[in-house]
Amino acid sequence: MNYPPELRIAADRVAIQDLMARYAYAVDAKRWEVLDEVFEDGAVVDFLANGGVRDTWPAIGVWLSAAMSGFTACQHYLSNFATDVDGDRARSRFYVFTQMITAGGGEERIVSDGGYYHADFVRTPAGWRVARLSGGIVWWSGSVPEHLPWWGVDGDRFGQ
Repeated sequence: MNYPPELRIAADRVAIQDLMARYAYAVDAKRWEVLDEVFEDGAVVDFLANGGVRDTWPAIGVWLSAAMSGFTACQHYLSNFATDVDGDRARSRFYVFTQMITAGGGEERIVSDGGYYHADFVRTPAGWRVARLSGGIVWWSGSVPEHLPWWGVDGDRFGQ
């Protein structure tokens, strides 16, 4: 069936949001194998803006697993998707709000952050996949990690 272009673009936007929901689920549930359904091989993932690393998929999976190992639980909420679809390619910017639980000394503590992702997507025979993902933290609440390069520095934290 031949769908009108605006309907196809709307369906693509929903599919891209669902793909990123799978990403959030994989990270939160520490189900790293699910990320095989999210990233295309060789996808570039860049978390330098929030004190992380830049690497490609699947190697970045090792870093993600280690980076998230200090949290006993977390939840990523993704919103405010601004997605442009151009045939079999798409580009999106969206917000992330994350709550994370750390445990130490017999007590749990909540830390939260808010930030953004920029992503490029490619349509594959298996559906949309992430070709490039970068993210940054705009704010942090709780015990602020020393590795955040922007903490206490005035300026644009939105990574235009």
